[in-house]
Amino acid sequence: MFEYLGLMILLIGCWLLQIMMSYLQHKNYQKVINENKHRSSGFLGVGVSKAKYNLGKGVVLIVVTDASDNILDFREMSGVTVFSRFKVKKEFIGKKTTEIINEIKNQRRVQAFEQALAFINNEKSK
Repeated sequence: MFEYLGLMILLIGCWLLQIMMSYLQHKNYQKVINENKHRSSGFLGVGVSKAKYNLGKGVVLIVVTDASDNILDFREMSGVTVFSRFKVKKEFIGKKTTEIINEIKNQRRVQAFEQALAFINNEKSK
Protein backbone atom coordinates (compact mmCIF):
# COMPACT_ATOMS: atom_id res chain seq x y z
CA MET A 1 0.00 0.00 0.00
CA PHE A 2 2.69 2.51 0.99
CA GLU A 3 4.76 1.77 -2.09
CA TYR A 4 2.02 3.40 -4.21
CA LEU A 5 1.45 6.36 -1.87
CA GLY A 6 3.52 8.74 -4.02
CA LEU A 7 1.62 7.74 -7.15
CA MET A 8 -1.73 8.16 -5.40
CA ILE A 9 -0.74 11.63 -4.15
CA LEU A 10 0.37 12.60 -7.67
CA LEU A 11 -2.91 11.39 -9.21
CA ILE A 12 -5.01 13.18 -6.59
CA GLY A 13 -2.97 16.36 -7.15
CA CYS A 14 -3.51 16.17 -10.90
CA TRP A 15 -7.22 15.58 -10.39
CA LEU A 16 -7.52 18.61 -8.08
CA LEU A 17 -5.57 20.75 -10.57
CA GLN A 18 -7.94 19.69 -13.35
CA ILE A 19 -10.96 20.60 -11.21
CA MET A 20 -9.49 24.01 -10.42
CA MET A 21 -8.62 24.73 -14.07
CA SER A 22 -12.11 23.64 -15.19
CA TYR A 23 -13.59 26.06 -12.67
CA LEU A 24 -11.40 28.92 -13.95
CA GLN A 25 -12.36 28.10 -17.55
CA HIS A 26 -16.04 28.20 -16.57
CA LYS A 27 -15.57 31.58 -14.85
CA ASN A 28 -13.88 32.91 -18.01
CA TYR A 29 -16.84 31.70 -20.09
CA GLN A 30 -19.30 33.41 -17.74
CA LYS A 31 -17.30 36.66 -17.82
CA VAL A 32 -17.25 36.78 -21.63
CA ILE A 33 -20.96 35.96 -21.88
CA ASN A 34 -21.87 38.63 -19.30
CA GLU A 35 -19.75 41.25 -21.08
CA ASN A 36 -21.69 40.63 -24.28
CA LYS A 37 -25.09 40.23 -22.63
CA HIS A 38 -24.97 43.76 -21.28
CA ARG A 39 -24.40 45.41 -24.65
CA SER A 40 -26.89 48.11 -25.52
CA SER A 41 -27.65 46.45 -28.85
CA GLY A 42 -26.88 43.29 -30.76
CA PHE A 43 -27.71 39.61 -30.83
CA LEU A 44 -25.65 37.00 -28.99
CA GLY A 45 -25.07 33.49 -30.27
CA VAL A 46 -22.93 30.67 -28.88
CA GLY A 47 -21.79 27.71 -30.95
CA VAL A 48 -20.03 24.57 -29.78
CA SER A 49 -18.38 21.88 -31.85
CA LYS A 50 -16.79 18.95 -30.06
CA ALA A 51 -14.38 16.39 -31.36
CA LYS A 52 -15.68 12.90 -31.94
CA TYR A 53 -15.51 10.85 -28.72
CA ASN A 54 -13.97 13.93 -27.01
CA LEU A 55 -10.57 12.90 -28.41
CA GLY A 56 -9.54 16.08 -30.15
CA LYS A 57 -9.77 19.81 -30.36
CA GLY A 58 -13.12 21.36 -29.55
CA VAL A 59 -14.32 24.85 -30.51
CA VAL A 60 -16.60 27.29 -28.68
CA LEU A 61 -17.56 30.50 -30.50
CA ILE A 62 -19.30 33.55 -29.09
CA VAL A 63 -20.64 35.78 -31.84
CA VAL A 64 -22.47 39.10 -31.49
CA THR A 65 -24.15 40.69 -34.51
CA ASP A 66 -26.25 43.77 -35.12
CA ALA A 67 -29.64 43.80 -36.84
CA SER A 68 -28.06 43.88 -40.31
CA ASP A 69 -25.79 40.84 -39.66
CA ASN A 70 -22.56 42.78 -39.14
CA ILE A 71 -20.33 41.08 -36.59
CA LEU A 72 -19.72 43.23 -33.52
CA ASP A 73 -17.75 40.65 -31.53
CA PHE A 74 -16.24 37.29 -32.42
CA ARG A 75 -14.48 35.21 -29.76
CA GLU A 76 -13.13 31.70 -30.06
CA MET A 77 -11.96 29.18 -27.52
CA SER A 78 -10.40 26.10 -29.03
CA GLY A 79 -8.19 23.40 -27.68
CA VAL A 80 -7.95 20.08 -25.97
CA THR A 81 -7.19 21.13 -22.41
CA VAL A 82 -8.71 23.27 -19.68
CA PHE A 83 -5.98 25.85 -20.30
CA SER A 84 -7.87 27.29 -23.29
CA ARG A 85 -9.31 30.79 -23.01
CA PHE A 86 -11.38 32.98 -25.34
CA LYS A 87 -9.47 34.96 -27.94
CA VAL A 88 -10.93 37.87 -29.89
CA LYS A 89 -10.74 37.23 -33.64
CA LYS A 90 -10.41 40.77 -34.98
CA GLU A 91 -10.22 39.61 -38.60
CA PHE A 92 -13.96 38.78 -38.48
CA ILE A 93 -15.23 41.87 -36.61
CA GLY A 94 -17.03 44.35 -38.85
CA LYS A 95 -17.77 41.84 -41.60
CA LYS A 96 -21.10 40.36 -42.63
CA THR A 97 -21.94 36.86 -41.42
CA THR A 98 -22.38 35.71 -45.02
CA GLU A 99 -18.80 36.76 -45.85
CA ILE A 100 -17.31 34.95 -42.88
CA ILE A 101 -18.94 31.59 -43.54
CA ASN A 102 -16.90 31.42 -46.76
CA GLU A 103 -13.65 32.51 -45.07
CA ILE A 104 -13.67 29.90 -42.31
CA LYS A 105 -11.63 26.87 -43.31
CA ASN A 106 -11.78 24.71 -40.17
CA GLN A 107 -14.81 22.36 -40.24
CA ARG A 108 -15.35 22.49 -36.48
CA ARG A 109 -15.27 26.27 -36.52
CA VAL A 110 -17.82 26.26 -39.36
CA GLN A 111 -20.14 23.99 -37.35
CA ALA A 112 -19.82 26.19 -34.26
CA PHE A 113 -20.39 29.35 -36.33
CA GLU A 114 -23.52 27.91 -37.93
CA GLN A 115 -24.85 26.95 -34.50
CA ALA A 116 -24.17 30.47 -33.17
CA LEU A 117 -25.95 31.96 -36.21
CA ALA A 118 -28.94 29.71 -35.59
CA PHE A 119 -29.21 31.10 -32.05
CA ILE A 120 -28.87 34.66 -33.37
CA ASN A 121 -31.56 34.13 -36.01
CA ASN A 122 -33.82 32.61 -33.35
CA GLU A 123 -33.35 35.72 -31.19
CA LYS A 124 -34.08 38.01 -34.14
CA SER A 125 -37.35 36.24 -34.90
CA LYS A 126 -38.72 36.82 -31.39
